[in-house]
Formats: sequence, structure tokens, C-alpha cells
Amino acid sequence: MKWRHTLIYVLVLGLLGGYYYYFEVVKKQQKDEAQRAKNRLFSIEVEAVEEVILEGKGRSEVHLTKRDSLWVLDRPVRSEADQSAVDTLVHALVQLEKSRDVDEAAKDPGVYGLTEPDLVVRFRSGESWQRLRIGAKNPTGESRYAARGDENTVFLLAAGSVDALNKGLDELRRRDLLAFEDDEIHRLTVTWADGHRLVLARDEKDKDIWRCPEDPERRVKRTKVDGILNQIRWARAKSFLDELGEQSSLWSRGDPDVQVALEGSDGSERGLLKIGRKKDDPETYVAWSSQMSSLVSVDGSVLKDLPKTVRDVEDRSVATLDSKSVTRVRYRLQGEMGELVLQDDGKWAHVGPDGSRRVLKESWRVRPLFWEWEDLEYEEKVSPDKQPPEDHSLNRLEFSGKDGMMLTVSWPGPNRDDTAETIPLWTNPGEAYLVKAEKIKKIERKIQDVLKSPSDKASS
Repeated sequence: MKWRHTLIYVLVLGLLGGYYYYFEVVKKQQKDEAQRAKNRLFSIEVEAVEEVILEGKGRSEVHLTKRDSLWVLDRPVRSEADQSAVDTLVHALVQLEKSRDVDEAAKDPGVYGLTEPDLVVRFRSGESWQRLRIGAKNPTGESRYAARGDENTVFLLAAGSVDALNKGLDELRRRDLLAFEDDEIHRLTVTWADGHRLVLARDEKDKDIWRCPEDPERRVKRTKVDGILNQIRWARAKSFLDELGEQSSLWSRGDPDVQVALEGSDGSERGLLKIGRKKDDPETYVAWSSQMSSLVSVDGSVLKDLPKTVRDVEDRSVATLDSKSVTRVRYRLQGEMGELVLQDDGKWAHVGPDGSRRVLKESWRVRPLFWEWEDLEYEEKVSPDKQPPEDHSLNRLEFSGKDGMMLTVSWPGPNRDDTAETIPLWTNPGEAYLVKAEKIKKIERKIQDVLKSPSDKASS
């Protein structure tokens, strides 16, 4: 009979749980959604809004229009808008909810600051226009009084909601200097006022390969070119200056410090950018873009990442290492020996010279060590004949995969000159390089940190 009692208890508990879920969760959600719908000021979808006008007290009217699915500024200047900023504005507008009604039939709107409102927002959907007036703050300062159209019903809007609407011209203007997709760029030319000029072009057969037409034997590293394109793409206007004028009178030396030209596969221009110090104000950098209708100020640091010579983009990788395929690393570091082994469970284990094994608790720290070697670049190549005989004074790493040895690197160990700026490094392909000492020291510290990391007691 006990099982019958147990079954009854389970059924009763299930009924109670279902009752609670329905009335305390489902019904509450339905009630909240109904209340939000009741408080929504406008019943319209974001995609339906085609025009927005912002009239802020003491500033120029901002007029935005959607054309071919893109927002543009019509007033007070004609230019492309910041699509993300306008989308955020429109979302905030159509999702506006009033906090509560204050006065259902206000006889004197001026009491609430609505006779001369601080902000008037008008927007159009199809042929229908909507208007929202926003006035003074309430006594607590947490909300603002507002009214729709010419209605006398005054309600409160949260201050944060109003801030999302109260945008000026510069906040809604396009700020990216050049807009483009990497794949459409087939030629990049960087011209400097000091005479340096670098041309990079995609290989005609393999679009993932970049070359320097003026020095075709030098290998260009694709990730460096990608970084340059990203730097250009993410360059932003800090502030907007006067409309376009005579450029020769703009920059301190008459010409910009640097000019960047982007071309497509057919040789057509995809974008032209000029940046230089402003005349009579060398601390300010001014930019002109072929895609913008006004001059802008920019952060001068953008110039630091633009290349001058092919060496700046040359592939000077010390070695090619497929980090995803590494399963074992034998090391000799500062006289200590051992190895790191990837187990079948995906965790890395440290094996000592005596065969002792411990599973690393923070196995995720091993893989980034390989990335350091993938990114390591030499300062110059040296004659492989200078490689010293193999002995225990050298630090050494052997990277292996399931198919065998992948890479061996060695470099001076404890007895090296720590004041030197570069350190010799040798690889198993028989190459010798000079690399920056600080980069090798950084790698050594990371290896030591991994070797000293705690064990996973549950797995050891």
C-alpha cells in the first residue's frame, strides 16, 4: 500500500507545482506583458519608421530619412548617418513606455515645461506622423514630463529613455572614415609626405596572398595586411569641422602626412583617405575622406600603425608551427628537462625526467605557448654556420604531433648575456636568426608559469 501513498503524494505535489507555475509564472508574465503593452506610447514596428526629426532646444533641427534601407542626414547637413546610432535611437523611440500618468487634462502645459519643450521628436511611418513633446524634469529628477502630439494628457518618461532620444547632430553622423569589406580590396597604397611609399596587391591566383609589386621576392604576412585594413576601417572621427574647402590650406605642410588609397580588382577606387596635422595647430590631426562630406579631427595614433616600407609588413616568422596539431613538447629550460603531453581526455600532463606524471589543473594555459612561437619574428637572419654544437647549455623545445616531429628551436640558456638586445635562435630546418631578447624572455616566463601551475588532483 505504501507505493499507492507515494503515488498520491507525487500527484498532489505535481498539481501544486503546476498550479504555482501557471498562476505565479505564466499569469504574472501575461499580466506584465499586458501592462507593458498598455504603457507603450506607439504601436509601431522599428522597420516601419522611415523618417525622424529631432528638435532640441537651443540647437539645430536634425532630420533623418531612410533611403534604400540606409539612414541619411538631410538637415542641418547632408551626409550618411551612423547606422548603429540611428537604429538604437529608433528602437528606443518605438519601445517607449510611460511610467505613469500625471495629469489627464492639463490646463496649463507650461507647468510641465511642455509649452516650449526641451525636446520634440517627430517620426513618420508611411503617411502617418507621430509627435512626442518632452518637457521638464519631475521633482525627483528621475523622470521627465511628456505628452503625445497636441494631447493634454501628461505622463512621465524615465530619464534614461529620454537620454536615448536626446541626440545631437554629431552623435548621429557617420564616424567611420572609410567603409569597405576586406575581400573587395585588391590594392593598398600608402604614401607619406617624407617620401616613403608602399604598394601592396593581392596575388592574381591566390587572393589570400599579398605581395609588394616593387619587391616581389619579399614575403608579405597576410595578418599584418589584415591588421592595416582593420586599422583603417576602425578609424573614427573625433569631431566634425567645417564643410570641405581648399585642402592645400588645411594641413601644416600643405600636404597631408599620409595618404591611403584602396582599390578594387578592376582598379576602381574603393576609398581615399588623407590625414595630417592641422595648420597652425600641430597637436590636432585632420582627416579628409572620399566617403564623407566634411572634414573631421582624428586621433593621431592611427598614423603609427600605417606601414612605410615593405619590412613593416614582411613575413619574418621564425618558424611555421601548426599549434592545433601539437600533442607533445619536450623541453630543456635553464637546465631543467621534461615534457608536456596531451592526454586522450584533452588535458595536458607534465612528465618529469624520472617519468613522474601530473595532470595540469589549468591545461588551457599550454596552447597559448604555441601561439607565442607562431607570432615570433626575427630581426635579421644570420648564417646557420654559426650554430653552436649541441650541449646542455642551450635551452631547447621540441614540438611533436601524432605524425612525428614538427619543429625544434634552441637558444642560449643560463650563461647568455642578458644585457644583449637580441638573442640567437636556431631551428631544425637549419635556419639561424636574431630575435628580440625581451620576446624570448617573455616566452620563458610563460613556460615557467605553466610548469609551476598546480596539478588537477582529480585527474592525476
